[in-house]
Parts: sequence; C-alpha cells; structure tokens
Amino acid sequence: MQDNGSSDPTQPTNHRLYRPFANLRLLFLALLCRNISVPYRIAVRPDEDAVTFLSSQPIANMINTITRYLRDGWGYLAVTDILFKLLAFVFLAPAVGLLFRLFVAVSGRDVLADTDIVRFLIHPLGWLTVFVVGAAVVCLFAIELALLMSVCMGVQQRQIPRPRSALAFVVSKSTPLLRVAGHVVMRCILTALPFVGLAAFLFWWLLTDHDINFYLTDKPPVFWRAVGAIGLVLGAMAVTLCIQLIGWVYATPIVLFEGLTANQTLTASRQRVGGHRQTVFTALVTWGGLNLAVRFVLSLLVIWVTKTLIWYASSTLSLLVIAMGLMILLVSGTNLILSILANVTLATTLTGLYVCDRGADRISVPQWPVLASGIAEHFTRGRVLSAVIVLPMVSALLGITLLRGVDLEDRVEITAHRGGAFKAPENTIAAINQAIEDETDWVEIDVQESLDGVVMVIHDSDLKKVGGNPTKIWNATADSLRQVDIGSFFDPSFQEQRLPTLDEVLKICRGRARVNIELKYYGHTQNLEQKVVDIVEANQMQDQIVVMSLEAQGVAKIRKLRPQWTVGLLTAVVAGDLTRTPVDFLAVKDTLATPAFVELAHSRGKTVSAWTLNDPYTMSLMISRGVDNLITDRPSLARQVLRQRRAMSPLERLMLEIAYYLGINPQLEWNE
Repeated sequence: MQDNGSSDPTQPTNHRLYRPFANLRLLFLALLCRNISVPYRIAVRPDEDAVTFLSSQPIANMINTITRYLRDGWGYLAVTDILFKLLAFVFLAPAVGLLFRLFVAVSGRDVLADTDIVRFLIHPLGWLTVFVVGAAVVCLFAIELALLMSVCMGVQQRQIPRPRSALAFVVSKSTPLLRVAGHVVMRCILTALPFVGLAAFLFWWLLTDHDINFYLTDKPPVFWRAVGAIGLVLGAMAVTLCIQLIGWVYATPIVLFEGLTANQTLTASRQRVGGHRQTVFTALVTWGGLNLAVRFVLSLLVIWVTKTLIWYASSTLSLLVIAMGLMILLVSGTNLILSILANVTLATTLTGLYVCDRGADRISVPQWPVLASGIAEHFTRGRVLSAVIVLPMVSALLGITLLRGVDLEDRVEITAHRGGAFKAPENTIAAINQAIEDETDWVEIDVQESLDGVVMVIHDSDLKKVGGNPTKIWNATADSLRQVDIGSFFDPSFQEQRLPTLDEVLKICRGRARVNIELKYYGHTQNLEQKVVDIVEANQMQDQIVVMSLEAQGVAKIRKLRPQWTVGLLTAVVAGDLTRTPVDFLAVKDTLATPAFVELAHSRGKTVSAWTLNDPYTMSLMISRGVDNLITDRPSLARQVLRQRRAMSPLERLMLEIAYYLGINPQLEWNE
C-alpha cells in the first residue's frame, strides 16, 4: 500500500492514508508554539518512541501525533461520530429527556414555565435534577469523546477498530465514565455555588430597592455598579471553572486505558496537567479558535450559496419549494459537518496530549478487529449517482414540509400590550383610548392590589419607573397611588395621567375592545382572583375578557372560580411540553412560537399569542406561522401589516419565512 512518503515495510495495508490534513501540522505548530520556548522539529518519524521524544520535543511530537490521527483516521472518526449521533438521537437523548421529565413530574408538575423554573431550581429536588441530568449529559459527551479517542488509539496502534467494536469497548467502561461525569458535575456545582451566591447577594443588595424594570429602563449609576460587580464575580467563576476543567482533560482516556477510580482519575489528570498546563491551555484555545474560524467562514459561504439559490429560484413556486429543501439540507448538513469537525478535532487534540504525556508504549489498548478497507471504497459510482437522483426528491419533500408551516391565510387578532405603550404611557387611560382608536382587538393590562384591596392597573411592583415614586403598590392606598403623575415620564403632555383601576378600564373598553387581564403577583396578594371575578361580573363583561398570568397557580384559581372563562399561561422560557398545560391559550415569547409549536398547540385545542412584537417583519413572520394573536405596543403598525399582507402573493409571503431561515431581516416599507 502506498503510504505517501513512508518506506517502512511494517506499515499496515488495511486502510489508506489521507493527505488533506498534511499541512495542518504546520498551522498547529505555529499556533501552539507561539510564545513557548521549547526546542522542536517539524519532521518526526511516526514510529519514534513517544517517551524518548517527549523529553526533548513535546510540542512537535504532539502536533505530529494529532496530524497522524487526522490524516490516517479522519474518515473512520467521522463515521464513528455520525453513528454515535444517530444512536444518541434514537436512544440516549430521549432517555435523558425522560429522566428530566421524571424529576419534574415528582415535583407535581408536567411542565415548568418562568417562575416555576426558578422555584424548582432552588428546591432540593431541583438541585438533584441538575446534578443527575447534568451528569447524564456530561456522560453522553464523555462516551462520544471516548469513542473517538478509541479510534485515535487504534490509529496509534495501527489497528483501527470497527465502530461496533469501539462502542462495545466504551460501553464496558460506561460505569466508571458515569461516575467520573457525576464527580465532574458535582465539583463544578460546588465550585460555582459560592460565586453564584455572591452574585445573588450583590443583586439583592444593589437592585432590589425598586422594581427591576426601573433599573433596566432608566439604568441609574447603581445599575452599572451592579452589572460591573456581578460581571466580575461571574467572570471569576468562569475562569475558576475553566482552570478546573483543564485539569481534567485526561480524565476520559485515563478511565478508558488505565482503569482508575473516579477520584483517582480526576486527581491523576490534574497532577499530570499541572506540569504543562500552558501547553494544554494553548492547545485547547487553538482548537477553539480554529473551529470558530471554520464555522465563521462556512456560515458566510452557506449564506451566500443559499441567497444565490433562492434568488434564481424565486420566479416560480415549484422551483422555490425545491430550493427551500436544498437550503434546509445545506444548512443542516453544514451544522452536522461543523459538529463532527469540532468533536473529531477535540478528540484528536486530547488524545495527542494524553499520548505524549503518558507514552504510547505504556497505554493498554484492546486487540480490536481491524477494518478491511478504507472509507473511500464505500463511495462507489452507483451510490453517488443514487444520491444525486434522490437529492432533489428529498429537497422537494423538505420544501413542502416547510411550506405547510406557512399560513397563507391571515387569521390573527391584535392585542395592545400594556394598553398600547408606544404612543402613550403604559397602562393608562390615554394609552387604552389610543389603542382603541388604532383598531386594536384586545387591550392587555396588568393588575394588582393596593394596600386597601383596590385592583389597580399597573405592571411594576412600584411607581419608580413611571412616576419616580419608590412606594410599593401593596404599601399604599389607592387614593395615595392616584396622586402620582405617571404620564410625564413618557411626555409632559401626559402629566394628567393617573393610575387607573380595573373597574375604570373595563367601563372604557366595554363594547369597544376586549380586555386581556394579566394577574401580577409580587408576594403580597390578598384576594386578587376573586376581586377580578367580581369586578368583571359587575360590569357584565364575562364574554369580553380573558385572564392570564406568569403564575400557573393564579391561572388555576381563576379556572376553579369560573371554569367557563378563557384563561392562559404567559411564559418566556419553558421546560417540558408547554402545550399540555391545562389552559385555553398560550402567550409566549416570539422565539418560542415556532411552526412546530404553533401546530402542536392548535392540534391540542389551544390558541397561541406571541409577544412583544414591535417590528413589521416579526409580526408578518408570526402571522405566517399561524399565531392567533399579536401582542404589541404598536397596534396601528400591526393593523398596517395586515393590510399590506392582503396585497401579497403566496410566493411573497413564503419569501418572508425563507428570509428568517437565512438570518435576513428585510427592511419592509411599512409605516404607521
């Protein structure tokens, strides 16, 4: 067999050597050896004794070893990684997901949203969930890395194993791998806890005098001091964790090839890395930098190719559908390649570091069945031709699937967020009247109780942002709250605006616009749900309102009081299947309103509202996805978008969805 330069007759004939990565050693060498004063040489015999060479030429030996792995085994490494990803997709990842669902179910909930997630994570059961699920995820990654390292060691020993042989070997080591993963997760949690606790203390000390929205909107000096202090603490945590993780880079190969216990493994890895931490750090930084550079270049290339493809196919719907499918294949394929490249290069880098540290002759590797042929032999002319024929068919199928997620008929309503907070102060009578004038279908307001039990319309826990008054809503009577000017912060022309009550808002909206009442909870509620029910019924507006909240318990109380009312859950983040929540509608952040989510929610009899949409492109995108309600500060703009969309062809609407996948935000000419 030709070995591209080596005349050693002992070279095996069971696989081909690949030269595409031959010059990679020079690049690695230049980056790794920069600022490191260590004698090295470029040319290294592959069969030279590793221990002898390590003492005099560590960097060059490591680079040569990594280059050999990539040159001789890149095809086998890629195939092994793909097969593991398929296995993880079918079996392992669902098992981790099921484990998480089990812990959530033990907490008494099927799904966690927003504040529920915070409460869950500070509960002991939440800590246990983070530990167990985190260990499972780390173990998955460790198994993947172990498989690739096994192939690398096969290249080192000149007997590349079959993927199933490598998998069987790694599975036999799964118990110690899981133990090491558990130790890593636990130690990382224990390391992070003091930093997280200090950051939480700083937040409590500096940013809890007023409602958080005041700090986020006005950004006073104390806000920047808090950001700086918390940033320093979290930065120190990140550095500490990185140092700790760098010390454990040999953990996986030690488990595979030395059989130490979990504690012994981490201790041994840390001791070995201690002698050449700078080299390990430089190698890992180089790996990360090269992968980021490749990702950046490939992303630019994919964007250019897809833009060009869509441009030439945009004349007809049929060509556009095929082009969309090709776009999905190209993007998905590129992401897969980048993932494989990152995993393979990380495995080769870590294996190279380990071999150079340990010495190849001191590593015990099983006698694996050897592959009989190279990867290239599997790419026959017939198989390549079949792929070329099947590719357009698959592209068309994917394009049609994407087309099904685009709603070509607009069936959407408009909700004025906080009464319509773009043209007038939020949650004021002026904003509500303006929203009704701008043809909104719904007015969304926030309600909470004052000290004397009056249901007031206000979002924040105090009036600091809207009125410069730090008094908490639950510490003041309704009359005293209504003395505060809540309009001048927006514009002096609104200085007469005062805090409205729920009763006042309902009387203004009755027969003009329906009302979405969001229940706000700051830990001082007396009997908010019952009072809302009483006020709504006193105004005979049961059929003109809906009720929602971030708090699932509050929604459940309304449902218990009035089962026939329409209720919804408001959320920005979620863990679990949100569509199984026992509500009538889901008000979600626009990033959660994917075509699949909207379709699943509709199939389970729930409508979807997306918030807070204030630009025409996102509005149009959500409409195309079949969202039932747009929650926006700018109802007049949303109405204009709907008018403009009526004049669009199905092809033009489809192009908006494509623009999203390409990461393009078209500057649409829509004006209020």
